[in-house]
Amino acid sequence: MRRLLPAVLLLVFSLYASASPTLQTIASARIVDIARAELDACLGDDKAVAQVDVVGKPEDVQVLSGGLVIKARKPEGRWPRARVGMPVDISVNGQVVRSATVWFAVSVHHDIPGYAADAAMGTVASTLKFTPHDADIAMLQSAVVTDPSQINGMRLRHAVLAGSPVLLEDFERIPDVDRQQRVDVMASYGVIKLQAKGTAIGRGNTGDTVLVLVDGAETPVHARVTDKGVVQVVD
Repeated sequence: MRRLLPAVLLLVFSLYASASPTLQTIASARIVDIARAELDACLGDDKAVAQVDVVGKPEDVQVLSGGLVIKARKPEGRWPRARVGMPVDISVNGQVVRSATVWFAVSVHHDIPGYAADAAMGTVASTLKFTPHDADIAMLQSAVVTDPSQINGMRLRHAVLAGSPVLLEDFERIPDVDRQQRVDVMASYGVIKLQAKGTAIGRGNTGDTVLVLVDGAETPVHARVTDKGVVQVVD
């Protein structure tokens, strides 16, 4: 029996070893390369002017042996941006078994429209002048105005400084009736139609109801905006 014991133990160990799953290692550098390739594809034509640096990478990854596929996913949210995490899925035999994220610092410089001079809040867009300025568009938090038609009928929602980029979020649509605006007030009482002048207390667009103080009146009335600078008193 003692003579058989070593042989039995050897058989048990060999059976255990054959039953244990084998692993494969994916090097961190390979994951980074795949993430970088997807990032370059997302940059498109901007790849030529972009500066990209790896600022965070995963460790080597071990997974079970089998058919291996490593695929990076497109980043979500605003693009391009200064910091971007590229998620990478690792699949074995068609099933995702691990995911890793590679972090990049991104800089993309372009000549974009900038304000030619300081401008105050409320300035009508059509009166503004723009000149090209170099900017890192990955640092911007809003879309850039690339065509004047994008801001037709709009005005600045805040003051801007010369040289700062022209962003869509800088603007708001000019309402049909604005606060403290002089308006034409229309009123109907049966077949009787009246017209007067007044001052809007609130602001709104066609279809909205605002408070208006009619000239000579002590209290404001509710009026519906029917056109630019025109309101109709409602019951």
